[in-house]
Amino acid sequence: MKPLEGIRILDFTQFMSGPICTLMLSDFGAEVIKIENPPAGDGTRGGNIIENGFSSHYATRNRGKKSVVLNMKDPEQKELFLKLAAASDAVIENFKPGTMEKFGITYEVLEKINPKIVYTSISGYGQEGPYAHRAAYDATVQAESGVMSITGEAGGHPTKCGGSIADYSGGLAGCIGTLIGIVDAQRTGHGRRVDCSMMEALLLLQENMLSMYLKNGIVPKPNGNRYPASSPIGDFMCKDGVPIMLNISTDAQWKNFAEALEQPQWLENPHFVSMKLRADHYQEVEAEVNRVFATLDSVDIAARLEKKKSIYGMINDYKAIAEHPQVQYRKSFVNAVYPDGTSFKVPGNPLRISGVEYQEEYYAAPLGNDTIDVFTQVADADTVHRIMDPVLAQVAEKQRAMK
Repeated sequence: MKPLEGIRILDFTQFMSGPICTLMLSDFGAEVIKIENPPAGDGTRGGNIIENGFSSHYATRNRGKKSVVLNMKDPEQKELFLKLAAASDAVIENFKPGTMEKFGITYEVLEKINPKIVYTSISGYGQEGPYAHRAAYDATVQAESGVMSITGEAGGHPTKCGGSIADYSGGLAGCIGTLIGIVDAQRTGHGRRVDCSMMEALLLLQENMLSMYLKNGIVPKPNGNRYPASSPIGDFMCKDGVPIMLNISTDAQWKNFAEALEQPQWLENPHFVSMKLRADHYQEVEAEVNRVFATLDSVDIAARLEKKKSIYGMINDYKAIAEHPQVQYRKSFVNAVYPDGTSFKVPGNPLRISGVEYQEEYYAAPLGNDTIDVFTQVADADTVHRIMDPVLAQVAEKQRAMK
């Protein structure tokens, strides 16, 4: 049995931050019912990789979830939602603040029909404040949060991270907040309103750099792959043209590193005897590392560093990641399979929990596939068919036109 079995989540999320939040809950047993607007559904049902009319983007973020279609502007369909909410543990949404209120859905409304409900909103800047109603995507939140200002080559232009760190950080924080609310509701009988800001999630991600600025007032700039508090941290080119990423920070790590490369004089150099001094004299440190690396191939250096348990990493592209022995051992990619057999290989869950068998294949739901089954659990079947059959017909027509 998975730890979240018996928990029902109503999922109004779309695109990335919200779907990552609900994906984590679904992976560990929660029944996640994704509510999509007919006739097109979540925007990621489009995308660059489409096979047999099905989307890889959608499968990556929404595998394992059920899909229902619902037009919240229709009073009868909204009533079906409220009946479902009365029998659910949480509602999660990531619309621009104020959107759900336009549908007449607020925490106060849901609290009256289900006191234990947890209502989680994930947004760019939070539900209140001068930026609350700004539209936000990952790149713009990276810019506003300061992450871009410290990312990129030294002296170069600020650069966003290649991964969608604002979306994912916000989604994971939203997942934690939802679980906190559910645990508290089980204990007290009363749910919580959870307000998650993607921007604040990225502020937390920068806690060390921000804390230094708040103390000394010195605005940090991009440093490429370097880190200003220690050295050598960064990528260094080996004799065979292959770079290796180093992260040598503590004095114990520096000792192991010097011994691995057979450079005992580094341990006697007065500029290298502490982490702070190595940071202050980083150019001298890096020049020495570059000198030694230029004489050795990457395989030799990696073997030396591994033997002394020095901290390093190869700079892998996606081909190398797909073939990576650790990724293969952990079965880090799983299959998301649509009912017709169309399958996409997608990233799996990073958590392994004792007593929970790691799942390698997940159901991927066509748009609206679970609509009738879900709503007949809370309403009369004839009523559900009368209300929803015309909507599902519109969805089917739209899907045929897209194929």
